Amino acid sequence: MSTPSAATPAARQSLTTVCATMAGAIPLMTLVLWFVLATDGIGEFPTGWPVLVVLAAAVGAYSICELVGFRTPPLAHSARSSAEIEADSWRRFTASTFTRFAVCEAVFLVSVALSFVADSFWVVLIGAALALPLFYWEVWPGERNQRRFAAALESGGVPSYLTGRLQDRAQDRAQDRAQD
Repeated sequence: MSTPSAATPAARQSLTTVCATMAGAIPLMTLVLWFVLATDGIGEFPTGWPVLVVLAAAVGAYSICELVGFRTPPLAHSARSSAEIEADSWRRFTASTFTRFAVCEAVFLVSVALSFVADSFWVVLIGAALALPLFYWEVWPGERNQRRFAAALESGGVPSYLTGRLQDRAQDRAQDRAQD
């Protein structure tokens, strides 16, 4: 397994910091809503449609992220330098990350609205419990998501450098073979 190189791009570090901050908003909002909705304890589990709507929103968000969240037009052949191509790749990956975040966060926001309709803190808890893992799977700028997006960018034959420089990848593979 490859270890992150010491030359992790600043763009990835910045995006990871922003994503960690965005992910932290969900538990924080859940805590604040505790004081609004759970004045008499957590209450009884709601019956009926509010929980099903939140579950359907989570399934819809997952489907959207998986089916279209990593699609992008491939990089075009041009006379740009590798640094410019890499910067463009990171801009496009960041934009895609924010779009996927909005889709995943919608699950939590739907649960917040429905919690007031159902007058139950359980709906918020369910929304947070579904939105956070969805966020970490679909949005977090880890290797999985970088590779999926890089594959779309590189489908036209132009390297994106999103997962590192070609020489860095070769060096990581050599280190992996040496460790095995």
